Amino acid sequence: MAQECIDKRLPISVSSIKRAEAGEKILYRTLSIFARFFQVSIDVLLPNSPIPAWLYTHLISQSVEPCLGREWELHQLHSLLNYVESQHRAKTIYIYGITGSGKTHLLHHFIECVKAAGKYDLAFGQPHNCPPHKLKFSIANLIKQLLKIDHTATEVVIKEKVNLVVSSSLSYVRTLQLLAISLNQNQRNTLEKQTPLQINKIDKQIANDLIRYAAHKHIALVTFDDVHHLTYTQVQFLRLFTEEEYAQPILFIITAQPKGLFTSAPGWLSLAHTMPLKQLNLDAQTRLAKHYLAKRGLSIAKYQTRVKMAIERAAGNPAFLQQLLFSPHSQTCPPTELQRFIDNTLTDMPAELAELFQFSALQGFHFNASQLSQFTQKQHIRAPLCLAQKMLASGLVIRESDQYRFSHPLIWESIKNHHTQFAKNSV
Repeated sequence: MAQECIDKRLPISVSSIKRAEAGEKILYRTLSIFARFFQVSIDVLLPNSPIPAWLYTHLISQSVEPCLGREWELHQLHSLLNYVESQHRAKTIYIYGITGSGKTHLLHHFIECVKAAGKYDLAFGQPHNCPPHKLKFSIANLIKQLLKIDHTATEVVIKEKVNLVVSSSLSYVRTLQLLAISLNQNQRNTLEKQTPLQINKIDKQIANDLIRYAAHKHIALVTFDDVHHLTYTQVQFLRLFTEEEYAQPILFIITAQPKGLFTSAPGWLSLAHTMPLKQLNLDAQTRLAKHYLAKRGLSIAKYQTRVKMAIERAAGNPAFLQQLLFSPHSQTCPPTELQRFIDNTLTDMPAELAELFQFSALQGFHFNASQLSQFTQKQHIRAPLCLAQKMLASGLVIRESDQYRFSHPLIWESIKNHHTQFAKNSV
């Protein structure tokens, strides 16, 4: 093991390994090196510790923010990464959950663990409001990043790189088109003669070439966060990388809310390992609440009543838990941040769809198709089934057989509250 650590450039001594094997005390820095070696988080190595590992994070500059309550999911991610590397075969993981369930945090934590293990990754965020530590997703940017093309590269350099990697002249011309590089008349004519089926076949070959080159450059992980924001065209290109298990050691991870094109899991993700983010249990919520308070230097003892209230109202949602802890009047009102999100969402909707949400919220947390029909008939809606489908595609409502329910009690409460404000404004 000591030699393997040396090969991976992990600074640990033989004596430290022996102390760990003997069950003796070791430094937090040594523990973090073990986590990097086994490609797991520190929390996984200390499952029964009375003191959470994050309390010692100040002792090491490169420590990873804890992902409390998602230990099982993290273990799955690490196991699948190991499988990809040992089997030399690409694999896709599809992580989904409602807003605030912790998809982005889980993904970021795993990425940091992978980086700490000395592996290379590409992390793409949504095209709008992309955080600075992620790459803004576009088809052209995905191709450039997989080809290791710098943003300062000239058109000549880009063409040379594309020509080096792609395996056919048609793939070369099509890749230039996807990169928005101007084509000559002959090249344009060639692509125009291709049928949609032929173009799709060319695109599949491009994806295969790009994955092969990325593996050659030792990229172990490629992640796409919040893909429900992507356009239909972008999703169709993304699927080329995930609907087959290529013979290259790269793990792809896709996260999405169940909305829009991802209201239900797309068929092209049939080979993917599906991972729904379920509600956190009571123990995990308690640990997470204490972590949020400790980060702000607040006394846990003074906030016991608020913690109990927040856990009860959050119903296992980590983001809502944090908002409830620090939002004023959260005992009786939805968190300010969540209410603002719901208000903006309903305001941006077509008027009849927003009114349907408000009507449904007044029926209760659960409602049925008969109640929806009552509204659509009264309002003389011409396409009631289409309106109901748009409601489901919003991600705020879930269908269960012939019944519907809101995706979270606080979302239901926020929509009711928006209705109250709407009624007051109307008066």
